[in-house]
This record gives sequence, C-alpha cells and structure tokens, in this order.
Amino acid sequence: MSINISADYKSAFKDADIRGVYPSELDEEVTYLIARSFVDEFSLGSVIVARDMRLSSNVLREAFCKGVTDAGADVIDIGLVHTPLLYFASGSMQLPGVVITASHSPKDYNGLKLVLPGAIPLTEKHGLGAIRRRMEKGIFNEAVERGKVRAKDIKKAYLKFVLTGMKPRNFSGLKVAVDCGNGMAGILMPLLEPKLPIKFSTLFSELDGRFPNRGSDPTLKKNQRQISKLLKTEKHDFGLAFDGDADRIAFFDETGKFVNSAAIGALIAERLLLREPGAKIVYTNLTSRVYEERIKAGGGVPVIARVGHTFIKETMRQKDVLFGCEHSGHYYYKDYFYTDSVVLTLRYVLEAYTEAKKKGETFSQMMKPYHCYEQTEDVIVEVKNKPKALASVYEYLMNKKPKKVKKYDGFMVDYGEVWGSVKISVTEPALKMMFEGYKKKTAQALQDEVVEYVKGIAND
Repeated sequence: MSINISADYKSAFKDADIRGVYPSELDEEVTYLIARSFVDEFSLGSVIVARDMRLSSNVLREAFCKGVTDAGADVIDIGLVHTPLLYFASGSMQLPGVVITASHSPKDYNGLKLVLPGAIPLTEKHGLGAIRRRMEKGIFNEAVERGKVRAKDIKKAYLKFVLTGMKPRNFSGLKVAVDCGNGMAGILMPLLEPKLPIKFSTLFSELDGRFPNRGSDPTLKKNQRQISKLLKTEKHDFGLAFDGDADRIAFFDETGKFVNSAAIGALIAERLLLREPGAKIVYTNLTSRVYEERIKAGGGVPVIARVGHTFIKETMRQKDVLFGCEHSGHYYYKDYFYTDSVVLTLRYVLEAYTEAKKKGETFSQMMKPYHCYEQTEDVIVEVKNKPKALASVYEYLMNKKPKKVKKYDGFMVDYGEVWGSVKISVTEPALKMMFEGYKKKTAQALQDEVVEYVKGIAND
C-alpha cells in the first residue's frame, strides 16, 4: 500500500547518504519511515543511534528511535558523539547504526548516515534505494513486540581503541590551536585533552547548530580566517580545524597557512608503508598529484576510488586497501573498520611532527617536501542537467588539446603545466571541479575559465 509523504524526500536520498533541508526535504515523518524501512529491509534486531548538535537532530533522533522500536527492534542510544565514534560502535559491536547529521552542509540541512554491522555504509545501489522503495510502498512488518531504548556510553572503549600503543609523553610541551567550529569537535576534544600532554588553544568549542562563527567546511578559505589569525598572532606548533560532525580534519602550519589534505595524506601513507611495504593506498581524482607520486615512491600501490566516503570505503573493502585520503580532509584506515578517523590522523601527524621537531624543524618545514604543486580550492557550479553539462565541459576541454585524458568519476585532463578534474556532485545539483599546476596562477586561470563556461550552459 503506497503512502503519502508530505516532504520532498526524494531530493534527500543521494547516492551516498540521506541529506536534505529540514523540514522541507527531511522531516520527522520521513525519518520515522526510513527507520521502519531500515529495520524491516535488513531484518534488524538492534540499531545503534547517535546524533550531532544540529538544531533538528534531537527531534529527528526521537523520530528514528520511534520508527526502530515500532518495527520491533531495540535502540542502543550512544548519544551526542562525533561521526567516527558511531563507526567504532558499529564496527566493535558488529551492529547496524545511524548518526543523525548533515556533516559539513549548511545549518538548514540534516541527514542520516546509515551503516550495517561492521560500519559498512549504505549507498543508493546497496541499501538506500531499497529503503526508499519500501517506504514509498508502505511495506512494513507487524512487530510482535515493540522494541526498547537503552543508553550506552562507549567513549571509554573508543578512547582505548584509538590511543592504544600511543606514547603521549612524546607530545609533551606541544602547543596546538584548535577550531571546533561549534561542531562535534566540542565533544571530542574534551575527551582527548586529559589523555595528551598538549596545550590546546581552542576556538568555538560550544555546540551550536547555527554555526555562528564560521561555515562548517574547514577546507574552504572563507572558513579559515579565525584559526589562521590565532596561529599568526600567538605561537603554536600547528593548528587543527574540524567540520560539523568532526569526521573531517584540516591542518594548518605554524604561520596559519592551510596544509593541503593530500600532503598530510602523503605524510601518513609513507609512514604506514614503512610498516606494511607494498600496501594499497586509495586516492581520488581530486587529490593532489603529489599524493599518488609519494605512494609510488614509498613502494605502495595507488588505487583510485570515486570521490565520497561511501565509495572510498567500498573500494577499500573490496581491494583490501590499507589507507585512503580525500581532498576534503577525510582519512580512512583499514584498522578502523575501513572508515574515517580524525583521531588516528591527528595521532600519526603528532608522531611525525615530534620526530621532525627533534631535528629542529617547524611544521611548515616538515611539510615543505610535499608542496610540489599548487592546487585550487574545489568549486561547485549548479547546473540543470548534470550529465549533459559534464559532457559539454568535456568537449570544451578536449578542444584545448590535453596531453592526457582519463575518464573516471567524471574525467581528468592534463595539459602539462596544468591539470585537473571535473565531476558530477553526488550531493548537489552541480558539477564539482579542481585544478592543479606548477603555478597557482595558471591553475586558477583555467578553473575560472571552466567555471564561466559552466555558468553559461547551466540552464541548458
């Protein structure tokens, strides 16, 4: 029996997760129906539920919990946590779960990141499409008995997992600036601070789903002003910034300059390859070329994956990949259930930096060898017809006679002095692009040219 759903829920169902404007695209009714469908589609007995600090997250959590329990399954409520902690809970307890969050999206958005036991994420092809079709048809099983809700605190177990083997005394005396961005890092950092002999200078640690101090994406220049200013005016070893649900981490050197995520990824990959020579390492068509080059130089095997956390995790599982880095500040680990962990990332960077500092190097000096190229900030341009627009841009750039072309997750073009990628956005009605070259001016000029071209065909 089909049912009437008031919200424009189809817009919220993406290829990689469920995310939309609250309440026009994702509201309590839709969230309740998703929960019921999730339980019935996968015959679940228990579901771990977590949430972030967005203004609508608690009411959506209540709706999701009601959907789960009405379907006859139990809820294990782990509360207000950053997204990677949900992955730990699912992976360590071998249970399905959800975190109510819209990650780095603007304040009027919210969403659901659903995982199967072992922290395996759902995608449109594998789970989300089936859930959507079930809720549209109103196919729900009759529960013999209503499920129960119980709270569980797993923070202690989580800390033990991510900090085992670490030597905190090696970090003694470090001073690190941190921009929590009014997001879930405001919960994460107080967990870490007692465990690390580091002096943290913290900005915007108060949870506030309105994001009053900056936008939620820390890799965008417009959102980096405060952390950069703190690093320029006060002496620190380096700086950090997080997105809303704290599954992304951005690094800044002691001068306040943003460090390309691929450079951090290359640093970590080299260290991991010393431990596991010949291992596979994931990259995407938006990560800087230096990352792939360093993987090869370290004896690793580069493995390309589609941009997006669910696709990277899927590739890592399928091909037994040790580590992955995404330009957006996501870092993925086989040892963390093939998911992303900001704490493991910070740990590897701290270990590398303390070794460098003993040699008398600053953070910027440690990272200098990885800054071979200049990359633009990724940009999105809204278009009416994504496949048609992508094909048109491909033809436009082919007319400029690239030396190399690779079609994958959109396409990559290489002109020798400058190269870049254009792809369809998974979460928005837009094309996403990023260019790189030996000179920032050259890369930016080509990106600006392509952006103007796309704007000209946006409504075609």
